[in-house]
Amino acid sequence: MNQLYFIALIPPGPLKDEIQELKLEVKEKFDSSHSLNAPPHITLLSPFRLEDQNEDKLDSLLEVFTQSFKPFEIRLNNFSTFPPRVIFIDVEESAALMDMQEQLEELARSNTGLFNYNYDERPYHPHLTLAFKDLTKKNFYKAWKEFENRTFENSFTADALYLLKHDGQRWKVATSYSL
Repeated sequence: MNQLYFIALIPPGPLKDEIQELKLEVKEKFDSSHSLNAPPHITLLSPFRLEDQNEDKLDSLLEVFTQSFKPFEIRLNNFSTFPPRVIFIDVEESAALMDMQEQLEELARSNTGLFNYNYDERPYHPHLTLAFKDLTKKNFYKAWKEFENRTFENSFTADALYLLKHDGQRWKVATSYSL
């Protein structure tokens, strides 16, 4: 059976909880709850399908992949948008983050039989989504009016890569791989 997966970085407990509170605020004030279907995260490889019997192969591949990376700093800096549906916490690009994402995407593209990853190449813009998909255009503009001048600054050490799996309702961490 084909399952949906994606690969991400997840902030540690207290910061993750703070971001979750922002997602709940967006749900309450602007009727957008879709982002609550996954823990706060920075996507490195967007959702792809994988046959159940290939999960062990993927696990081994990611275990080897993460061995070439060391923990690195992630800086979160204020809010931004992908108009007219997405509001997010902006993530500062760093050489370590961009390199990891690029190598991960290359790994997926060179293992298409495993990853079933054939998305168009597009520039990577790291971010932590607060609202998308179910945020109406009308509520997008209301929400952005509230968030555009708010400040949010924080950072964390990315010390693990996370494989998330969709269970039919929500995304859950399937495995973590230490850097």
